[in-house]
Amino acid sequence: MIPHKPESHPNITILGFGDVGQTYAAALLEQGCTPLIFHPSPKSITLNAAKRLDLTIQTDPSQAFNECNLVLNVTPGSQALPAALVALPFLRADSLFADFSSAAPKTLLAAAAHFAPNCYVDVAIMGSVSIHKHKTPLIASGAGALLLQQLLEPFGFQTEVLPDSKPGEATALKLVRSILTKGMDAVIVECLLIAEALGLRTKLLEQIKDLDKSTLSELMSMFISTHAPHALRRQQEMETIEETLSDLGVPLIVTQSVIKRYSRTIATVGAKTSLPTDPINGTVYDRVLPWMLKAEQGTPID
Repeated sequence: MIPHKPESHPNITILGFGDVGQTYAAALLEQGCTPLIFHPSPKSITLNAAKRLDLTIQTDPSQAFNECNLVLNVTPGSQALPAALVALPFLRADSLFADFSSAAPKTLLAAAAHFAPNCYVDVAIMGSVSIHKHKTPLIASGAGALLLQQLLEPFGFQTEVLPDSKPGEATALKLVRSILTKGMDAVIVECLLIAEALGLRTKLLEQIKDLDKSTLSELMSMFISTHAPHALRRQQEMETIEETLSDLGVPLIVTQSVIKRYSRTIATVGAKTSLPTDPINGTVYDRVLPWMLKAEQGTPID
């Protein structure tokens, strides 16, 4: 099959050449766009990966960046700022630097400060590139996010733009989302290990099917509306679980953290509390979360 080649495409330089860089390079090549690859000191494994794609690794930044319209920085997060500063002196005034590195938001803001506002984009990869390849969903923030979406869309990249956003906000959103997804991962694993140790795995999987009747969004809304009023009872239940199951040979790591979360809520908003009713027309999140956040941060609550 002859690869589809857009009538015109940007000159793209990929900065870094690990798994993500190789995946993106392969996808671009399949569609008629040959990216440049920059790596200041490639090892043999990197050189061999480039050779398999019939690409050459550039080690001279002046050669790698002086003609490119778009830089895709896929280096590790610790290299976000150094990588940006290496490329910057050689970029054209209208070049776009897109950082996919998952560096801390404050690091991305520091890097962005060296660029014109519309020439730096923070990009969060929202899934596994090893599974979904270059079609793994992306979230982009910063003034140049829409331009990035327009440049990558012809190649099948799926980019969501955060409107009116700054660099760092896309990655911050990814990190907050990871608290939910990785937390679910940890609590599900601990729950199933305990069920396995008790010989209850099959019965548990049958009993939790009622949860399938609600969407995740519905469950989240329910939890945030019942968490504080029922924190004391739920803490006591979790303490009973910890005491009862402590001799199974399964460390109750997440269980202990759940107890600490309930304890913290009780300490900040009280053991017997009623949820605020204002704003009347707001969602449960509008009513509960600002109230709990004030308590968490030590601000007197109404």
